[in-house]
Amino acid sequence: MKLAKTEPMGGRILTRPFLFLALLALIALGLLLFRFVYGLGAATNLNNGYPWGLWVVLDIHITAMIGCGGYVLAVVIYVMNKGEFHTLMRPALLASAFAYTLANLAAWADLGRWWNFYQIAFPWNINLNSVMFEVAICMTLYTLVLWIELVPPVLERMNKPKLRQAVFKSLYFLIPLGILLPTMHQSGLGALVIAGGTKISPLWQSPWIGFLFLTTAIIVGFSIVVFEGMLTVMGLGRRLELFLYRRLMKVLRWFLLFYLAARFADLWYRGALGAIFTEATARSTMFWIENALFVVPAVILFHPEWRKHARPLFLTAVCLILGAAVLRFNALIIGYTPSAGYVYFPSVIELLVSIGLLAIEAVGFIYIVKRFPILPPRTHTVALGSKKARAGMAAG
Repeated sequence: MKLAKTEPMGGRILTRPFLFLALLALIALGLLLFRFVYGLGAATNLNNGYPWGLWVVLDIHITAMIGCGGYVLAVVIYVMNKGEFHTLMRPALLASAFAYTLANLAAWADLGRWWNFYQIAFPWNINLNSVMFEVAICMTLYTLVLWIELVPPVLERMNKPKLRQAVFKSLYFLIPLGILLPTMHQSGLGALVIAGGTKISPLWQSPWIGFLFLTTAIIVGFSIVVFEGMLTVMGLGRRLELFLYRRLMKVLRWFLLFYLAARFADLWYRGALGAIFTEATARSTMFWIENALFVVPAVILFHPEWRKHARPLFLTAVCLILGAAVLRFNALIIGYTPSAGYVYFPSVIELLVSIGLLAIEAVGFIYIVKRFPILPPRTHTVALGSKKARAGMAAG
């Protein structure tokens, strides 16, 4: 397979947006240090009624989900043999590597006795019946696989072509592992909902919730590639790969239709359709918001004209990412019934840490694409902030 050409973007690192994001990242790291010293009770609003909160839902479930771009492209390129998408692979891998690294950091921060994290590596401590063990080990291994797959750009920067070629050939042994591991832990994350038992609303408490989580992770994998790609057009002045995004979305629409059919078929089979109207107002409202965020993109993608243009495709990607995120928030927080008297709302520290973790990903991504060969060459690249860049979002 012929590899896509890439090059460092170049340019000044210490721009105003970069410095602002770096400040948010430093605040988050400082607050994490506070959490490690003084404990979860001092840093979060978690309690005996709510064992999981913002860090589990946003920084683990959702962050790992938006890290599925590399997973989906690996299936498209290496399983479906669609080599033309190789130009999108490196930025997707980089974004996935940061997302999974930060999800692992959030999982570590959410451990009560965080200093005992290494115990998971001891065979005598392994509980093969624990879904949390399966998720933890799969996410850790997949993070390692992602960073190994990003070694070739580093060797290209160091001008080591022979070593780079040797490493690249060895990656073919890791690619199957890079497809298997996300398939396992994305569905495993859904199994945590099942562990909630009757405390979870029937709108989300389903034996198929793991399958629904996996399906939406695949949908988001397609969407995040388009979303991040178009952000590089608007923010970094790169060329618009509209033809490739159209082809990805053409495949995605069938996954989306399948998901919606499976979602409502599951409710009907379990006799839970009535819960849409009988559940508390907040839950039924969030259910409709969740599914509207999937239905609107389906309408766009099956419309013969709308799906040709960049702006509707960008809107589709945003809606699908939000829809899958709301599904996870609904299943783990909105649809959760705690013991009597307990309430939960994230603390300021929880919010700032979550924002800061996203800032770390943005800072790392910007630095690496400017210094390492991640993005395609500048041929036909549009200037930052130019009318052509903005117009490209509506081109088709």
